[in-house]
Amino acid sequence: MARAVRRAQEPRDDALASRRTQVERRDEAERRILEAAALIVAENGLDAITLAEAGERAGYSRGLPSHYFKTKADLLSALATYVIESFISTRRAAAPELTGYDGLIASFKYYFMLPARNPVMARAFHAVLAAALTVPPITATVARLNRETRGEIAAGLSAGIAAGRLRADIDLETESALILATLRGSIAQWLVDPEGVDLETMSARFIATVERSLAK
Repeated sequence: MARAVRRAQEPRDDALASRRTQVERRDEAERRILEAAALIVAENGLDAITLAEAGERAGYSRGLPSHYFKTKADLLSALATYVIESFISTRRAAAPELTGYDGLIASFKYYFMLPARNPVMARAFHAVLAAALTVPPITATVARLNRETRGEIAAGLSAGIAAGRLRADIDLETESALILATLRGSIAQWLVDPEGVDLETMSARFIATVERSLAK
């Protein structure tokens, strides 16, 4: 009887393993296609992307991406999410032990360091940000990112207030928007003219200015 039960279970176990493998293969294919799409964007902008080229650049058939993303709009929306989540996860991983106000300052430093370390991702990230102005599939994704990022900055500033390191009268919403605008504008300038913008010096000056202007 026990052998019969084991035999009855084996097909189900095999089927489960097969389904899991199919999911893993699909996840890998989607990731590679999105990585290829990010490279295309970094090199030539969003207008250069096609489903076929993304598939070929990823090492698959030109028709495979259409099974996963259906249309170019679907690919652009998925690409925006992928680039943004990749950027955020690597930024957070840079200093996982730091939280609150110290974590916020660490995230500023990392933001200035990332473009030189990974210019492809930085260019793709800012191309996605710019595309939000004219590409509807990306607009909502970037708007959500902006809200969430401002919220993270505000939370860090709030932690600084609670710790007695920053003034209690800070307008968290306005300061968070200004900080985010300065960060992105600085990196955008470097991407256009890396020889003319010293990110290391700008990082130090930016952080010193934020701390001095908001200090208690």
